[in-house]
This record gives sequence, C-alpha cells and structure tokens, in this order.
Amino acid sequence: MQQPTFFQFESATPRRLGYLGMFGLLVLAALFYRERAWMLDIAFQTFLMINDGTVQVMVNRFGSALVQLLPLSAIKLGAPVEVISFLYSISFPLLFLGFYTITVRVLRNDFLGWAIVLLYTLIVYDAFYWATSEQQQGLGAVLVFFAYWLRYPRQDKPWMWALSAFSVVALAYYHPLIFISFYFLWAYFGLHFRAKINGWAYWALAGFMAVVQGVKSWLSANWYDNAKYSSFSDNLTAYFPNYFDFPAHSKFLYNALTIWYGFPVLLLVVTGFYLYRRHWLKLGLIWLTCFGYLMLLHIGSPESEHRFYVEVNYMALSIFVGVPFLFEVAPLLKGRKLAYLLGGILALRLGTIAIHHQPFEARWRWVEQAVAAPESGNRFYRTEAEAPMDTLLMSWGIPYESLLISNARTEGQNVRTLLVHPDMKAFEEPLEQDTVFITPFKTYPVRELNTSYFPIGRGSYKSLPGDIR
Repeated sequence: MQQPTFFQFESATPRRLGYLGMFGLLVLAALFYRERAWMLDIAFQTFLMINDGTVQVMVNRFGSALVQLLPLSAIKLGAPVEVISFLYSISFPLLFLGFYTITVRVLRNDFLGWAIVLLYTLIVYDAFYWATSEQQQGLGAVLVFFAYWLRYPRQDKPWMWALSAFSVVALAYYHPLIFISFYFLWAYFGLHFRAKINGWAYWALAGFMAVVQGVKSWLSANWYDNAKYSSFSDNLTAYFPNYFDFPAHSKFLYNALTIWYGFPVLLLVVTGFYLYRRHWLKLGLIWLTCFGYLMLLHIGSPESEHRFYVEVNYMALSIFVGVPFLFEVAPLLKGRKLAYLLGGILALRLGTIAIHHQPFEARWRWVEQAVAAPESGNRFYRTEAEAPMDTLLMSWGIPYESLLISNARTEGQNVRTLLVHPDMKAFEEPLEQDTVFITPFKTYPVRELNTSYFPIGRGSYKSLPGDIR
C-alpha cells in the first residue's frame, strides 16, 4: 500500500482552502442561527431537550446525539434560548469541521477531505437551513471511515478490526440510506486501487455491513422507517411501469441546472475523463449508481413536494461524482489551477448559501410577528388556510418555534405559543381547556412543561387576529 502522502495534493493550498470552506460554513451557521434553529425539527428537538433534560435520538438514529451535546450543556447551565439556539446551529458545522480535520491531518487524505467540503457545499441550498437530517452527518462520517480504511487497508491489528466493526455499526444507525454511499465507495476504491486494497479484509468489510443492515432491520425496526419502506413498496406497484412520469424527475432536473449545477458539471467532467481513458467499469459504476439512486428516491417520493426536505437526500450525489473527480481528475491540474478552481467553487457555493437565508428569515419573522400581536393571552391558533403557507412551508413545528422565539424576544417574560393546523376540529376539546399546550403530536398539561423556559401558566387558546399575514 502506498504511503498516506499518496492521497495528498502537491501543494498545501487546497488543504488550507478546505479549512477555509469549513470555517466559512461555521461562520454562516453562527450568522444565521435563527434561520436554522427556529425551524421545524431543530426547534422541536430543542423543546424536547429543554423539557426532558436529555438528548433526543429519533427513530434509533443515534449519531444525532453528537450535535446535541453543546445545546444540552447550555440547557443544563440555564442559558438563554438565544444561546441554546446558537450552540445548536454551530454544532453541525463543528462536527463537519471535525470530520475534515481528522481526514486531512490524522488520516492524511486531502482527496477525501475535499470530498467532505464538496458534500456540504455542492448540492446544498435549502439543506443548510434545514440542518437536522442525520443523513448529512452520516455521509460525512462514511467519508472519514474510508479515509481510515485507505490509511490501514490490511487491518492487521486487533484494534483496527475493533474500530472498523464499531464504525460500520455506527454508520448503519446514522441513516437508512447511508449503506448506498458506503457500497459505492467500497466498489469505487476496489476498482481504483485493485490489488493494493483488495483482499479478504476488504470483502469482509462489505459482508459485515450487509450483516449489520440485516440485523438492524430485524432488531431495530421503527414506525418511521417502516412507513417509508411501505410507501416505497406501494409506489413501486402502483406506478408500474410508468416510473419516468414522476414530477420529481422534472423538479430534480430543473434544480440540478439552476442551483445544484455542480453535480451535472462534475458528472460530465468525470464522464468525459473516463470515456477518454476507457475506464468502462468506473463509468458504469457512477452512472448506474446515480441513476439507480435517483430512481430509488423518486419512487419513494414521486412528487418531491418540499425541496428543503428532499434536498438532503440528493447530497450523496456529490460523493458519487466528487470522489472520482478528486482522486483522478483534480491531481492532473498543476500549479495554481487547482487552487483557483477549488477556491472558485467555495466562493460561489458559500455566497449562494448565504444569500438564500432570506426565505428562512421571513419564516421565523412571521412567527415572531404573530406571537407579538397586541392581544391579551399567550395561546393562539390559526388554520393553514389563513396562514402564509408559502412562507411557512410546514406548520407542525410552529407551536415549538413560537415558544422559543417569544422566549428569546422577551427574555422569558412573555412566552407565547401558536398552533397552525389544516383543521382545528381535531383540537376542539383541548382548545376549550386553559391548562394545556397543544401541538399536532401531543397535548401537554402545563404542569409537564419546564417552567424555567416555558412559563405559560393558565390561559385559553384564541384565534389569531386576521390582519397578521
């Protein structure tokens, strides 16, 4: 096996640019923490952490606990909501920066280090502001894992096997789709390095992931993933054989040409390179993986209704084209050409992400305005038909978001909540009570709330005034 320096660029400039990119994401997360932390899942999980005093692992995706340690520590110390939200927002890029640092400094792999940079910038637009998906974290972790494997491909010491076994289990539990990127990288590096890496240990790695996936499905099934599997199975049957008629295809193509343009550009570059070099197996691997992955996503969600929600699933595409580009095309760019290219990509993508904060700012500012209405009381409701759903995107998180925003804006002196839902008939009984906090998922007696942060006391729900739009 080659020395680790084989996976480093000739100059240290790309490595430094990678750090610049990861710190750039950290700065943006600090600047736009409200847009990120006061939106849907993160607001929901912040509420639960404050109320329960523990990390909130959803549907057995245990990797999410890592990004909750900072905000949970702040909660334990009684920090203000603004501080908790700030720490939660920056926890994600801090983790990604950790991935990058381990990869380039400890494992000496600039190529996979830059794959991490591309992962969090190339096909990222809405996903920067809807940051909570465990898949984002798991994709970074799988790149770190293969950097480790390339550093120690023979696995000739017991601690290596122990670390590999633990890592595979952790990756499997990050997100149900991580195994696809895992097996793509496994196949790509097998083709690229051949005898330098192939051996019984490499085949054992693939087999062990398959075993872990099977055991996980058997022992750790959950309602959320089961519903996704069931929906996919139903769609596979219902739409046969018209799989190319999904609206998701045209939506993806439009977005790929307008905001995720880095993917088709790198796909064409790598395709041209492999055609010129006649690397047919690698070319087939990339195209089959991209096509199969897109079909898998679109059969599961034929409408792709909310771009912010589906975009995170497309982030794996940056691995499928970015890793071959970085290992085979980028090293051919000599002198300052590579630095200019990578620096240009960073500037373009970070600038695009920063400018895109506006719709997410509009979202939390509407909630802020709604709960600041000069009405008496601290509980309000409104139907989705009366709310600007083009701004709010989804309504289920607003009860939690409104608690956090009103707490932050009044320093806990006038905490209010707002329920937005398609049909208020589902809440007729709890709306008549004055000692509850109503959410789409659960109605909480106020005695179960953490009164240090959510002192809403007694009060009846009132219709939000109609002039707030």
